[in-house]
Amino acid sequence: MKVLVTGASGFLGAAVCGALRAREHAVTALVRRPGSAPEEVDEVKGDLADGEGLRTALRAARPEAVVHLAAEIASERSEAKIREVNVHGTARLLEACGEADSPRFLFASTVVTGDANGALLTEDTELPVETPYGRSKQEGERLLRESGLPAVVIRPGHVYGPGGWYAREFVRRLRQPGRFAVVGAGDNWWDVVHSDDVAAAFAVALEEAPPGSLYHVADDAPIRLRDFVGLTAKELGVGAPRRIPAPLARLAAGRHAVTAVVRSARTSNARIKEQLSWSRPRARACRTRWRACPRRRARRLSRPRPAAGGPAPPAARRAAARSRRRDAPPTRRSSARRAPWSPRDVGRRPGRRASGA
Repeated sequence: MKVLVTGASGFLGAAVCGALRAREHAVTALVRRPGSAPEEVDEVKGDLADGEGLRTALRAARPEAVVHLAAEIASERSEAKIREVNVHGTARLLEACGEADSPRFLFASTVVTGDANGALLTEDTELPVETPYGRSKQEGERLLRESGLPAVVIRPGHVYGPGGWYAREFVRRLRQPGRFAVVGAGDNWWDVVHSDDVAAAFAVALEEAPPGSLYHVADDAPIRLRDFVGLTAKELGVGAPRRIPAPLARLAAGRHAVTAVVRSARTSNARIKEQLSWSRPRARACRTRWRACPRRRARRLSRPRPAAGGPAPPAARRAAARSRRRDAPPTRRSSARRAPWSPRDVGRRPGRRASGA
């Protein structure tokens, strides 16, 4: 099937494109900047802010299906920007699809809309909507229902994996001296799911889901926020995460971003497992794969591989030395100053040529 993917160079996009290609679909990425599509994925230029450009892109790609992933996320402070991309941009894309051949449309929504006070969320549950991001996704679903397109909605929980917000908000903070990564008490339930499992959900929904379907996508069991961050810290080989009071976090990150973190909810994945061939999530117990762990990834990728009978090349020796320095335990310094954090310590998703699209 010919599939057009928006947001293909984003956090989730590369995983979705990979899952679709693995099932032998012909994938084309809608990109704002040429060359920003994932490797081995065709691209066509287009922008959600340009309706005419979207129509041109659809005429060029002639997709049988559209997977709409592009969006501003909950940490974006500007509500106007969230609405422009998530609501108005979605409306322009739906209009362009309606004027084309009305392709099958898969929409990435979310269950992370507000605090459910630990309740179990099913597809029949009315979601608590408390943030601009949550409202924008609910409006996107409404626009999709009114469009008349053969559409399927996928609502993931907190999506984690290599790169993206997970690297910025957890991996980076855990590698900093303070390790302030848990907001509030950390006893709230998180409905998490690995990016590879979300990608698999989109792939099977494309092939099997009837029009008008709605599916929640999350791990089989929720996890407490403090436990989730603690598992990440363990994989990184750093000390236990420390807590930051929610009021202080709101000053630093914004009210709505903190609302998304401290919300407590459990999400059922029963429907998608019963109706589609989506198996039990591979990211069991929320344990990060080695690709999500920059310390382990650095050790593996920088391990020298000398030629038979000869020394390791200089570049490999330098990489190994850098890895040993990163992995070495911190030493006590006479000065009160700590060693500075380096951006190179943050995990990057493999297989990307450029960011953003």
